[in-house]
Amino acid sequence: MGVQAVLIELSSPGGWVAGFVGFVCLALGAYGLGILPVNWFGLAFLIIAFVLFIVDIKAPTHGALTVAGVGSFILGALVLFNSPGTPEFQRVSVPLVVGVGIVTAALFFVVVTFAIRAQRRRVATGIEALIGRVGEARGELNPSGMVQVAGELWSAEVEPGSTSIPGGARVEVVGVDGLRLRVRKQS
Repeated sequence: MGVQAVLIELSSPGGWVAGFVGFVCLALGAYGLGILPVNWFGLAFLIIAFVLFIVDIKAPTHGALTVAGVGSFILGALVLFNSPGTPEFQRVSVPLVVGVGIVTAALFFVVVTFAIRAQRRRVATGIEALIGRVGEARGELNPSGMVQVAGELWSAEVEPGSTSIPGGARVEVVGVDGLRLRVRKQS
């Protein structure tokens, strides 16, 4: 939980609550590791799990590394304090570990889903957003002239291989060359 809070703080800096909570959780976790008997293989599995979570955010695996990370997290959490000779009251609760693993997986899948949707959205600003937009020829385009697209007047030229476009005709933007649009008559 501490690592996740620190990751949230690093991904959207400026707030201090997530970083503070993450630091406190990590400090309490380090204190607990000093008191309880720790299985180092379990700790290694937990570290691998969080590395897989971070890599899955950066790599286009669409959740495959998250599944591996959840498996590593559950395995690591189950063996972390369950060394031979550990008293029963110090052992980790299996339902708790599985529940935390499922909640972590669900959160990462939601984040990955939103990230994929955001990447697939069409460009909404800038000159690239004009491509595919429909406008109106303000005068004859033979081969160049003025068009109105998205409420603005643009210098435009007819797409190579197309005929001239009469004034008032609907045009579609097919390209951008600097501040000049390439258009064709909308069919």
